[in-house]
Amino acid sequence: MAWFHFCTANHNKVGRSTLSDMAAWFEAGLLELGHKVTFSETSVERSAINLFWEYFEPGMREELLGAGVDFGLIATELPDGQGFNWRSDPTWTTRFNCFVEIAPHAKFIWTMIESSVQFYAQFCPTTFIELGFSERLIPGGLNKAPHIDFCFFGLRTPYRETVVSQLEKHAKVVWPRGLLSPTAIAELISNSRVGLNFKQSDQWPIPSPTRLGRLMMAKRAVAAEYVPVPTRQGDIAGICPQTVPFHEHALHILDTDWREKAERVFQRYQAEMPMALILEQVLDKTLNYRTGSSEAKTIPIKVAPPVMVGEDSTWNFFRWKDEYYSLRKTLGPVEVRLGGQALQHIHGMENILCANSLSELYEMAEKELSRSLDVQQQ
Repeated sequence: MAWFHFCTANHNKVGRSTLSDMAAWFEAGLLELGHKVTFSETSVERSAINLFWEYFEPGMREELLGAGVDFGLIATELPDGQGFNWRSDPTWTTRFNCFVEIAPHAKFIWTMIESSVQFYAQFCPTTFIELGFSERLIPGGLNKAPHIDFCFFGLRTPYRETVVSQLEKHAKVVWPRGLLSPTAIAELISNSRVGLNFKQSDQWPIPSPTRLGRLMMAKRAVAAEYVPVPTRQGDIAGICPQTVPFHEHALHILDTDWREKAERVFQRYQAEMPMALILEQVLDKTLNYRTGSSEAKTIPIKVAPPVMVGEDSTWNFFRWKDEYYSLRKTLGPVEVRLGGQALQHIHGMENILCANSLSELYEMAEKELSRSLDVQQQ
């Protein structure tokens, strides 16, 4: 038996909420294989195989390597040769560059997109991981008489809104605004006949593995938009033909015996993609080294990015680790992770204030403002 410890310290609250489905799948498969599984938002484990979902910012590499633990990465983004997902804005460029710095130190990478295996394999052993069937993930208390024709849970885009508006002319569509909790998603699916699946972006090659998995496990029919790479899940659930308008495809599924279709899909999913077997094969390909340490030790780790907690006309206020910082706005962009002493050395103590609490920081900022005014009046 091995110990797998999933750490989300490198993600904020919203990021963690988007990972809960994948976490449930991985936990189910590993438990079925007899392994130990734990989760933490704040710490890594010396004697475990630690796993991080990819998302890193400057300074996180040093914090992670300083913990001195074995770790693997779970990759969810699509490398395009220059970055992730054809995104070239500064946030995504930084995210990609930080990943490239950390990846060579990982023991393995599990990627959710099969076509990306070759790219990720340049850093360490890599394999494709799918989300398969598990009895542990079958939702309970499903509505036997669902009253919603179509449901969708995901971000709003102009393209998606156009398709949904076409469906709304003929059927009841429920598409909640904002992110839903796993419980709320389960309730929405339970009350729906057909679940919709849209691409993440125009160039995205595969259907959503978590969305398809949830719908199939709940015995709900799936209307999935055409993608060039259907995946095994998509082949089982069914993908819209490239030549058929998606709203017509979805309405056809609703108008036929959706229950019978959902039952057939459920049985195929159960027979062809057991999650335990998928994970067993993944572990065989990536865990070919001595795992963990004999010394059991929980190590606090703080790799989350600095958080801006306030501002006034003169200062930007940040929290990072256990410290609070005031950065004079005239400085422009500043790398907070360098720490208070280094920042004050570089930019001057009059431009960088450090404190152990936010209230203390505000007091220091007020005193500095008063001091500056006194100097100007002299």
